[in-house]
Amino acid sequence: MKRYGKAFKSGVAGLGLTLVMTACSSGAGNAPVSGTDAKSTTDSTKKVTLQLMFPKNSGSADPRAQWMHDNVEAFKKVEPNINFDVIDNTSGDNYLTTVTTRMAANDVPDIFQTWTLERLRPFAESNRVYDLTEFLNSTPELKSKFSPSALSATTFGNKTFAMPLTQDLEIIYYNKEVFQKFNLQTPQTYDELLNIIDVLKKNDIVPITLPNKEPWVGTILFMMLAERIGGMDVYQKTVIEKTGSWTDKPFVDAAAMMQDLVKRGAFEKNVNSLTRPESEIKLSQGKAGMYIGLTSSSNANLVQSMGDKVGFFNFPNVTGGKGSKDDYLQTPTNAYSVSAATKHPEEVKKFIKFMYSEERQLALAKLGNMLAYQFTAKPGDLPTLSEDLTKAGKSAKSSMYFWDLPLGVYMGKELNNTTQGFYMDVDPQQALAALQKKAEDQSKQAPGSK
Repeated sequence: MKRYGKAFKSGVAGLGLTLVMTACSSGAGNAPVSGTDAKSTTDSTKKVTLQLMFPKNSGSADPRAQWMHDNVEAFKKVEPNINFDVIDNTSGDNYLTTVTTRMAANDVPDIFQTWTLERLRPFAESNRVYDLTEFLNSTPELKSKFSPSALSATTFGNKTFAMPLTQDLEIIYYNKEVFQKFNLQTPQTYDELLNIIDVLKKNDIVPITLPNKEPWVGTILFMMLAERIGGMDVYQKTVIEKTGSWTDKPFVDAAAMMQDLVKRGAFEKNVNSLTRPESEIKLSQGKAGMYIGLTSSSNANLVQSMGDKVGFFNFPNVTGGKGSKDDYLQTPTNAYSVSAATKHPEEVKKFIKFMYSEERQLALAKLGNMLAYQFTAKPGDLPTLSEDLTKAGKSAKSSMYFWDLPLGVYMGKELNNTTQGFYMDVDPQQALAALQKKAEDQSKQAPGSK
């Protein structure tokens, strides 16, 4: 990766997989503990309960949420006097609302899944989350498992406020059997993608299933198109530096192309009410040929349901465009933070060490998740999809954060809501002008603005 904008330039930001021919290893100072053979290190007379909150998909299997439940059960065998109050009853945008509401009420769980970059910054600057800097410095064997660029996404003012968990890519999945049946190849150009859409549509197969009930999913296509048209500069200036305008031509053209795809029949008519489980099932059953998604949301589910029948490609080149199919959307996305008001910091740290041990992280990676944690694995240990995604991420010509993360909660949500309208009949120029007005208004209200 060569470029994330000024906020994120150095090194490979995670995708922490090293394939080796020997057995998996873990640092001597960070040897994982599991099962009943390990000895408890908690005072036998002290019983505590930690509140743990993380998202869980409703109405479908959620391998990553199950991994967290497995962590809890395995840890309780090691530390029987540490119990957990687990909250996992919401996901997606609803989870963001829950976290934000609890932050505002200063009712923060002891440990909770959060995000990186500008989504995390307000929590850190409001003194709601625990400063993990000393903890990481005192456990160098753990800190070394994260690249400096991954940690930079959770660090503000030289203080680290969250442990990175996933290093995600936003890509297009495809059903290999469907492509093979109709003699289709992964597209290298936008015209080739249009041909695939036409062939699948003609054969009564949904060309691209896109679960845009959570509007951030539909923004993936907008980001890809805008970059392929205008190159990395449109992202750099408007998203990172905040000096560009949402009314610039690449954004308007991207929105217009999205609406052309809608008219072409690329998506289901109910695209804005589709859920991720619905789209994943359609892809796995061959009722859809392609699916636009995020690796942390869908990889594990698709690996479980499709195995090696699922493949991926990055959005292809647009003729005359300045961007490249070798430019990827990838970001250290999810992380875990600790409440600044926790009454049990030592017990919390023990659980963090446990869930971030190489054994538990490898277990998560085997499910198909892309991790910020750097570990070793034998060939064949991980799903083929994960290995291929890792190689793609590391070979990226340039990379962008997912735009809603550096934009922050307010403008990120406004961007997502705006792009959701592009799948309907909203006027792109008017919608983008309204988005630009909101960006300017927010800029005027920012500290230090005139």
